[in-house]
Amino acid sequence: MFGTDGIRGIPYTNPLDKKSLIKIGSSVGKLIKFKLDQFKNGHQIFISCDTRESSFFLKENLIRGLNSENIGVIDLGILPTSSVSFFCNKYPNAFGIVITASHNSSEYNGIKIFNDKGEKLSNLDEEKINSYFQNNKIKTSRINTKLNIEYKNSDDEYIDEILKKFKANKFKKLNVVFDLSNGSSYRVTKKIFSKININAKYISMKPNGTNINNKCGVEDTRRLKKYILKNKFDLGIAFDGDADRAVFLDSNGKIIDGDKIIDFFSRKLLKKGQTLVTSIMTNNIIEKNLKKYKIKTLKTDVGDKNVYYKMIDIDSKFGAENSGHYIFSNILRTSDSNLSALMFLSLIKEKEDIVKIVNQKLNPSILKSYEIVKKKPIKKIIFIQDFINDFNLNYKNYFLNIRYSGTENKIRILIQGASFKIIKEQIDLFGKLLTQYKL
Repeated sequence: MFGTDGIRGIPYTNPLDKKSLIKIGSSVGKLIKFKLDQFKNGHQIFISCDTRESSFFLKENLIRGLNSENIGVIDLGILPTSSVSFFCNKYPNAFGIVITASHNSSEYNGIKIFNDKGEKLSNLDEEKINSYFQNNKIKTSRINTKLNIEYKNSDDEYIDEILKKFKANKFKKLNVVFDLSNGSSYRVTKKIFSKININAKYISMKPNGTNINNKCGVEDTRRLKKYILKNKFDLGIAFDGDADRAVFLDSNGKIIDGDKIIDFFSRKLLKKGQTLVTSIMTNNIIEKNLKKYKIKTLKTDVGDKNVYYKMIDIDSKFGAENSGHYIFSNILRTSDSNLSALMFLSLIKEKEDIVKIVNQKLNPSILKSYEIVKKKPIKKIIFIQDFINDFNLNYKNYFLNIRYSGTENKIRILIQGASFKIIKEQIDLFGKLLTQYKL
């Protein structure tokens, strides 16, 4: 039921049909009571959502399931994913749910769940919910209005939490345009950046239930690019639908590679001996660059949750994925588009700083996917292991990763290194081997 980031699917169909949603809500309620062993009647869960028209259907039926376990709901309304993390961490004995399908189009929706520390659920907790779900027999599924609260000041509290770390910061007077993806941050972003010293404009901030991520935001930056060029702005920042990713565009409307942003944040925020945690997708030259500053690099599997939990394991202050997830663990336990934008703008002292970031060189990198018939354990496929061994023997300064897609019958190969020609040759060779051995 759980994918790489919560539960996702098509509303009104399994697992997001009415019956399944009620069971999911009830199963989350059972987990809350299991995890918080001092449970007394009155435990609550925060819920926020993005702007999809199906969100009310999901929320209503999740509440039915939660109420069946005597769990009360504090409805935050439409807010970024990270708002739930803030509230769970701030108030004791409360879990959280975000109703969103993130960067996906409006016909999709989904559920992200946070524990009482404001962290995305661990794999073990997800397995426990799955177990509850499989054995769940709900006796009643009515909404108990006495248990539930609509929190009308949630916007203001979220904004205060985001801004309080930057009260002493001085911001360079830049011209910045935000593309809000017609998503969950369409109200609060404008309020946040009206309080700091920049000239900010906003596009894609009129959600209608079906236009989230539609030709806008991180999924399509053409509109943002056009605005930057037409109005001669210094910087563009695109959010995704649930506002946990941020993608930066320069004054020419070109996307600044996420690895360059990771390198910038690492050098500014990490000290000698500290560690950047990132995913295997990050360009391998970043590790080499940071060694000059005595900053270590540790890579995890893809997924911002994997990055976060590794950060906790080693007490890292900064972790990121080059897709636009930036985690500042001393402030928040997940990524947040508004926080990432604030942090970036607080560290930029001159327009030339952006140019320096853009001009940084990265190693050539190719990621390619191939359709396959069946997913067999990669470590048991002899021809792939031979390919890996030969590659590592011949190309010691290159990076190779081979993995399956988490949702599709596809195998993916990523190679990074100094020569684009070598990378392409090896990618093509891998494709031929897949055909030859009919994986």
